[in-house]
Amino acid sequence: MNTILLFVIPPIAGAFIGYVTNVIAIRMLFRPLKEVRLFGIRLPFTPGILPRQRKNLAISIGSMVERELLTPEILKARLARDDVREKIKTAISLFTENIFDKSPKELTSGSVNIIAEKVPAALEKVYPVFYSDVLQFINRSDIRRELEGRGRIILRNIILKLNALQRLFLSAGNYDQTLEEKMPEIIDELTAGVERMLGEEKIKKSILTAASSSITKMIGGDAKTIGELLNISADEKKKLDDYLFTKLTAAVEDQIEKVLASIDIKTLVSDRIDSLDMLRVERIILDVMSNQLKYVELFGGVLGFLLGAFQAVLSFFLR
Repeated sequence: MNTILLFVIPPIAGAFIGYVTNVIAIRMLFRPLKEVRLFGIRLPFTPGILPRQRKNLAISIGSMVERELLTPEILKARLARDDVREKIKTAISLFTENIFDKSPKELTSGSVNIIAEKVPAALEKVYPVFYSDVLQFINRSDIRRELEGRGRIILRNIILKLNALQRLFLSAGNYDQTLEEKMPEIIDELTAGVERMLGEEKIKKSILTAASSSITKMIGGDAKTIGELLNISADEKKKLDDYLFTKLTAAVEDQIEKVLASIDIKTLVSDRIDSLDMLRVERIILDVMSNQLKYVELFGGVLGFLLGAFQAVLSFFLR
């Protein structure tokens, strides 16, 4: 009987001690949350390891996240994945579709009056650009040729509407030929007149007032959607979505290092972890590692059992 107890009790006691020791060791990672003093002397291992080292732990985790998880290379590789790119394209498509399906009034809900007040000043700023673009357009060589051709057509139509005597009079004096030859000069006068007209304050004010009124009506109206106003087809929308996707991903890839540097991932993560209540940190760690910690506890029991069995065998042979 004594021999049986010699082989049974040490393994069982070793398993119990190993299991309980590991359970206590794991609990001591988190507890106690605050230091315990006895007669003014701080007891060893209080507070627990994590509460005592939470600042260093937060900094270490922040450094690890910055160095290993949120790096420009990892994020760029993530953006390059086909599934991620498809999700971005889908999000952009839904975004533009949502905009095109709304009327200007719906899109600017709550801001119609504010935008309407800003329109005149905005148009005033862009008028010089409009003025310059119009002059540049009518002075283009192809546009001048088109104007000259249409001017000759108008001239011939006018002549054809004259009676025979009037046409004879024009032909006798070569006025019709002279007018055709002078067409480039006529177009020069026309473009110069347009330039002077657009530069006049009265004309400028009239154009700005008309444009402001049209834009304000468009913003305040809800009869048509933005897609209908712009007459966007499915192919044109797809081209727009592809263009936005290309520009967005290029901008993100180009600026990703600067964005991460400005965010300061290490400080952000470490400050967040350091600000958490220690009980919450304990719950987070236990939620993530509960199964692994159970294995640690069981391993302590198994190791204690083996050591106890070894001790029993050793004691038997040394008797």
